[in-house]
Amino acid sequence: MSLCAVSANSFAQEAAPAGQGDAMLAGIGLAYVPEYAGADKSRLLPLPFLEKTFSNGVFLSTHRGIGYGTSLGDFKVSAALGYDIGRADHKEDYFSGSDALKGMGKIKGSAITLLSVGYQLGSVGLSLSTKQNLGHREYGNTYTLGMETPIYTTASDQFGFDASAEYADRKHMQTYFGVTPTQSMGSGYRVYTPKAGFSNVSASVNWTHVIDSKWMVRSAVGVSRMAGDAADSPLTQRKTTPVLMTAAIYKF
Repeated sequence: MSLCAVSANSFAQEAAPAGQGDAMLAGIGLAYVPEYAGADKSRLLPLPFLEKTFSNGVFLSTHRGIGYGTSLGDFKVSAALGYDIGRADHKEDYFSGSDALKGMGKIKGSAITLLSVGYQLGSVGLSLSTKQNLGHREYGNTYTLGMETPIYTTASDQFGFDASAEYADRKHMQTYFGVTPTQSMGSGYRVYTPKAGFSNVSASVNWTHVIDSKWMVRSAVGVSRMAGDAADSPLTQRKTTPVLMTAAIYKF
């Protein structure tokens, strides 16, 4: 789920909207992301993607979950069920966890609901989305404001800009950025009780290069900045991190 901020939007906008026939996309690429939100270290991860979109608006996606989306004039709405893999409290292998979280305890994986509404204002797309935790309500929820717009387009290439700001409720902030007295004893971090507020802002430039009617390459270069009480957390070792992604996508 940590890749969703960059990859989900990058891939999803290539899918066919409701009423325009079935479509299927498959992609494979690489993403360079922090070990966890606020981590000092980053790693290069494989980025597989598969999405089936049906003409009635139903979609099955490895990044967007299982859900439904449709357009109502300039408005777009979608609802989906997904899964958040949580967070390990140590480095399990190259692909997951971080030793900087030793003693913090594991955040378990959980089913989530992904809801979003968007509005097209000329060439600018605006969106409001939320991730609601179903399996562990005590983990809290997040709300994200986003925008995207094309900045340069040719017959085979499109460059765009997108930005987002994530707001986290008190439970989510405590789960991912807080330190309880018990966790403090196990990890050595000072006790910290964050309040609800904006936890992250990000911006990126994306590039889509169309090779032919079936193949395209999608890339994004961005930066992510911790904000509010999340930035002041003792777990946050690096407030600003680069986020890089590139992938080859095939349309069936």
